[in-house]
Amino acid sequence: MYSIVQPSVSIFIAVQCNDTTYIGSNCNISNNICDIANPCQNNGTCINNTFDSYICLCPSGFNGTYCELDQRPCILHTCLYDGQCNETSNNTFKCTCANGWDGINCESMVNLCDSSPCMNNGVCQPTVLNYTCKCLGDNFYSGRHCEIQSKKIIIYGTISKSSSYIAILAMTIIIISVVTMDILKYCFDIDPVDKERERIRRAKRIKNRKRRVIQRCVYVNV
Repeated sequence: MYSIVQPSVSIFIAVQCNDTTYIGSNCNISNNICDIANPCQNNGTCINNTFDSYICLCPSGFNGTYCELDQRPCILHTCLYDGQCNETSNNTFKCTCANGWDGINCESMVNLCDSSPCMNNGVCQPTVLNYTCKCLGDNFYSGRHCEIQSKKIIIYGTISKSSSYIAILAMTIIIISVVTMDILKYCFDIDPVDKERERIRRAKRIKNRKRRVIQRCVYVNV
């Protein structure tokens, strides 16, 4: 003979809490969706509307159902190259750029060649936070700003100045001579070139008096 054993069945009966917003055997677990799911992001505040709905109150600069949209003016990489972002209002900003950078987002490298630091027609080549000067002919100029003249340039400059001084001196002498002759002629009735002028006139008259000898060839038949 065999006996049949009936399996035991356990039945769970939930505890009915006096406060319907809590559940559990000790009525210490909140059943609000804000407490269970914590759906609001970026430090948003969850507010239960009803038993199964909620809204998220977002902090300044965030938006969306879960405050998931970051709309702050100063977000990551707003100001480039270590620039400091400063919010001027809820939707505007200003970047304080690091040394050597400029622009709304510090995106442009400052061109130190804009101040034309290279002398003597040297060519300025910008680099990061610096510049170099390419001098016009290594045999003529050198130095950080092409400010050092070579001996060739100094000699050429001296010769050029000397030639200019000589030309100016010659022109000055000519002008003084012309002015002196005019003063002697018109103020003192002395013409320094009168004798020379008279000699030239006599020579012309003598030349005009000379007759031209015309030679005629006579051909005779033999």
